[in-house]
Amino acid sequence: MQAVSPTGSTPQNQQSQSTAAAAQAAQASASETESKNTGLNAVDFQNFLTLLTAQLKNQDPLDPADSTEFVAQLAQFSSVEQLVNANNKLDSIADALGGGGNIDKYASWIGKQAEATDAPAFFDGDPVKYRLSGSSEAAYVQTVISDRNGAEIARFPSVNSTGVQTWNGLVNGAPAPQGAYAVNAIYYAADGTVLGQEAANTFGGVREVRLNAEGEPSIVLDGGVEVTPDQITGLGALEEEQQQAAS
Repeated sequence: MQAVSPTGSTPQNQQSQSTAAAAQAAQASASETESKNTGLNAVDFQNFLTLLTAQLKNQDPLDPADSTEFVAQLAQFSSVEQLVNANNKLDSIADALGGGGNIDKYASWIGKQAEATDAPAFFDGDPVKYRLSGSSEAAYVQTVISDRNGAEIARFPSVNSTGVQTWNGLVNGAPAPQGAYAVNAIYYAADGTVLGQEAANTFGGVREVRLNAEGEPSIVLDGGVEVTPDQITGLGALEEEQQQAAS
């Protein structure tokens, strides 16, 4: 003889009803998720909790699910989520290599000397090359060298032109420590009034092309100075190659 609940339904009927309700709740949640997202990329922890909560609310009270099943489901979800994240990262790398980031088209830049805007110059003992825009209104111009903390370490007169100039790397008569330095120009009127200033273009050998944290191409110059491709205004042979060609 079957036991009858106070509501007049049998345990089998209750189980069928709760199973059907759970299935409907899961289907409704899955349909809502599918309408908002596409494929595995739509999986997130909130959706999983929604499904789990629906399952708990609609389980058979006379035959509740084993708690170990929930732990197993959570572990399975975590594995799927990790696979999805790994797949997304692989997709971003593939896009950069073959499409979105076009990192391959910058490979030919490696080994070239690059001229870059708004980038520090790396001093390794050899004179540092830079280029100014020049100002037709200025009576004279000075170049200011600053360290990575923004502190001025050297200042000297420069030529008011667009030609390539150099800093000998000396600070108070002694060589500056190896490292990256900002090169800026200040333009003056004849009475000493400051007319304007600018960051000089600097030069460095292209050593590497890689993806930054945002998955965009980054050009690595001498000393680890990183710039974007948009900052590169010119490419040429490295100075040592020029010297070899001239000899």
